[in-house]
Amino acid sequence: MIGILVISHEQLGASLIDCLVHILGERPPLLVNHAVFPAADPDTEATRLQTTLRQLDQGDGVLILTDIFGATPANIACRLVRHGHIECLAGLNLPMLLRAVQYRHQPLPRLIDKVLAGGRESIIQTTSGNGHAN
Repeated sequence: MIGILVISHEQLGASLIDCLVHILGERPPLLVNHAVFPAADPDTEATRLQTTLRQLDQGDGVLILTDIFGATPANIACRLVRHGHIECLAGLNLPMLLRAVQYRHQPLPRLIDKVLAGGRESIIQTTSGNGHAN
């Protein structure tokens, strides 16, 4: 099973995980949130997360999900990437997190494809009045 590490601004990751637990009815294993606060030092945070990565990696790798590419959480995540074993996706939304948990038994490259597709496919324009998405 692939471990999942969420690195995000302040409580965003915790809130997304709370929503995920609401949907699934339980907290999935090997899912950890790491909140990044304004005064955070990226080098210190990356060093601290090495222990977390070792705990999450059960042999199949770790997927890191982060909120905004180029921001401090993503910059920390980029320092942790080891291609083919620890990968990172930015632009995290709830459908991406849900897909990550649902498909985490797939190989890491397949999981990445599923998570990216889930994120893209969940962004739609809705219409008012009929209560249905287009």
